Amino acid sequence: MKIEKINEMFARFAAQLLKMRWLTLGIFALVMIVSVIGMKRMVKETSFDDYFIEDDPMLVMTDEFKSHFGNDYYVGVLTQCDNHFTKENLATLRALSNELLDSLSYADKVTSLTDIEFMVGSDEGMTIEQIVPDEIPEDGSAAMDSVRKRAFSKPHVARKLISQDGRLSWIMVKLRTFPKDSVWKQQGTVAPDIITGQEVERIIKKPAYASLHPKGTGMPYVTNCKTVYIGQEMSRLMMIATIVCMLVMLCMTRSLRGVLAPIISVVGGLFITYGIAGWTKMYVDSTVLMIPTILAFAVAIAYNIHIFSYFRGRMRIHGERRKAVIETLREIGWSVFFCGFTTLVSLLSFLVIPIRPMHCVGVISSMSVLFVLLTSLIISPVLLSFGKNKRVKADVTQTSDISHQTSALPPDTRWTAAMVRLSDIVLRNPKKIGWSFLVVCLVLCVGLWKIEAAFDIERTMGEDVPYVKEVMDVGRSELGSLYSYDLIVELPHDDEAKEPENLRRLDQLQQQVNTYDLTKRTTSILDILKDLNQTLNDGDTARFCIPDTEEEVAQEILLYENAGGTESEYWVDYDYRRLRLMVEISDFNSAQVERELARIQQDAQKLFPGAKITTVGNIPQYVTMMQYLVRGQMLSFVISILIIGIILMIAFQSIRVGLIGLVPNMMPAVFVGGYMGWMGVPLDMMTATLLPMMLGMAVDDTIHFINHSKLEFDRSHHYREAIRRTFRVVGVAIVITSIITSAVFAGFCTSACTMCINFGLMAIIGILSALAADLLVTPILVSKCKVFGKIKD
Repeated sequence: MKIEKINEMFARFAAQLLKMRWLTLGIFALVMIVSVIGMKRMVKETSFDDYFIEDDPMLVMTDEFKSHFGNDYYVGVLTQCDNHFTKENLATLRALSNELLDSLSYADKVTSLTDIEFMVGSDEGMTIEQIVPDEIPEDGSAAMDSVRKRAFSKPHVARKLISQDGRLSWIMVKLRTFPKDSVWKQQGTVAPDIITGQEVERIIKKPAYASLHPKGTGMPYVTNCKTVYIGQEMSRLMMIATIVCMLVMLCMTRSLRGVLAPIISVVGGLFITYGIAGWTKMYVDSTVLMIPTILAFAVAIAYNIHIFSYFRGRMRIHGERRKAVIETLREIGWSVFFCGFTTLVSLLSFLVIPIRPMHCVGVISSMSVLFVLLTSLIISPVLLSFGKNKRVKADVTQTSDISHQTSALPPDTRWTAAMVRLSDIVLRNPKKIGWSFLVVCLVLCVGLWKIEAAFDIERTMGEDVPYVKEVMDVGRSELGSLYSYDLIVELPHDDEAKEPENLRRLDQLQQQVNTYDLTKRTTSILDILKDLNQTLNDGDTARFCIPDTEEEVAQEILLYENAGGTESEYWVDYDYRRLRLMVEISDFNSAQVERELARIQQDAQKLFPGAKITTVGNIPQYVTMMQYLVRGQMLSFVISILIIGIILMIAFQSIRVGLIGLVPNMMPAVFVGGYMGWMGVPLDMMTATLLPMMLGMAVDDTIHFINHSKLEFDRSHHYREAIRRTFRVVGVAIVITSIITSAVFAGFCTSACTMCINFGLMAIIGILSALAADLLVTPILVSKCKVFGKIKD
């Protein structure tokens, strides 16, 4: 179908729309009300377990771990004061520990200096006591000195509870398994890990505990802090985007309608999208919601600028509003619709990445673009139709030499004249421009191979974010930790976990893991068994070892359980078939962590050749997601390229036009990817969305340029004239949309978050590189390749 016929279809649509404009506005208002109600039902999910799609191997292994050992999440609190061994500080520490155990909805067990299974020998064998007695001794007394001596009497216990100088103390809260999504979603809209994080923050910030300066950590706490921070940042960035949007459209249109139209497009698109998400209980990840939100602002400005730019040109010629609206949709409607369609199709390519937040970005962003597009093509023209007609200035004439009324060009301005001069420069220097782009692209392509993925908060969020600095300080302290993972050794038969031979192998593995560069601390059933064996042998340090026979192991465990010990159930399963080794690490280096995970698997498999070895926890999840992200991003980008290429070929009914249209749209990927590689910017959950998103946005300007070039070529049958006319009609709009869209994304650069700064900066690089390619490369390709056919006289 020729473009002229499609344009006539949009003209007829505009005419019908204007006949029903009040009904249209009424339906739109009703849809907004329903959407707002749906938004209140929206459930935001944040757990790392929710990041994996159903039946993913990592999710299956994590669920299996939870069925035997409970929740792999924990909450840690680091306290700091001049000396913990005072009556006041110990009392405060005990009160804090008790409140964490009693007030956290999912607390299962707390371990602290004032609440620990401290084994002491007795006539009956052993008893479990507390380091700090119920009645805390007075300061400076012999009893207080005895408490301090007891706390440091067992180095393997002290290293997990109290620093060597007594200034730091560590509280560990083990959590019960969180309920399944289908259960907690019936009770509320807040995920259990977020609830836990909120409760921890509320408790540690109480004035009663201020003297201990408590700092929280653990995934529930960190996730809650991140959710709060992202929510605040999203509100701030939306405000910046709204202000930019209003100022730009005010300067462009000098009218209230011009300001309201893109705002209504954004609000309408986002409200409808989030309303549908709420009504359908769609998976929504709060940490990536700012991407579709800011993207909605960007495309709304782009679509409305193209509409308003052409509308103003028509108003200058004849001053009739309704006629100008119909002519605008006739000339611009198809290219705007085509741009939106290709953008949302490109965003759907995120569905090939097997991570649910990426699915969320793909679906929510595509829906946002779709509804922003529909709002721009329906509501914006309706708003433009209201008002009085304007008088035409006497010096304004139709400068086109084509008889068709819609081909009349708007009067010259200094900006359109500048664009025409630029077109002349481009057409005169094709070789210089082509070779320059080729050299730059080759240099940047080298950087593509240097990109690496990262999920740690230090590299993605940055320590300029307050909560990140706090949890990183905890992780770097003598006692605290932020990241951990668990290795599970599943032996062939029940009760084999009691065999001394297998326990010695676990001991050997634990010693090997302690030599890893990133390992800070390890914990297993051996800590309890060795302590128990030493206690039953009159505290002889030489007996801090594994019992010699299986019968001794069984007897000691029975004695421990009869004394009230419960800690062992976290480290060996009920059938004594599975052994757990928890590894806390001091820092997160993506490449190093991946190597150490592979190494611990190999070391464990050598020591337990007949056993099943699995690693679970935050770190294996991070590594798995990094692998998925790297592979998925490349696949997503390739699929986007193929789909957009096919769409271009079908729309323009030409394979050559489709292929030519892809060339400039590869530029953002090359420039953004090259910058990431050369500058060491990690691939994270936000930057991973850039390449397909930039491709979807870059193709918009390419479509506008090629679509109008084809239209003008059909009228003039001459490439040079068609390109000059295209620069004159859509060139200014393309430049302005790129600059304004860059300004919207520049708002990210005002954030303290490293991930946001990188996202904003690279989005600007992608947009401006796409603009340069469309204005400098596309005209040369169109002209040299004769994509619309031969020149006719």
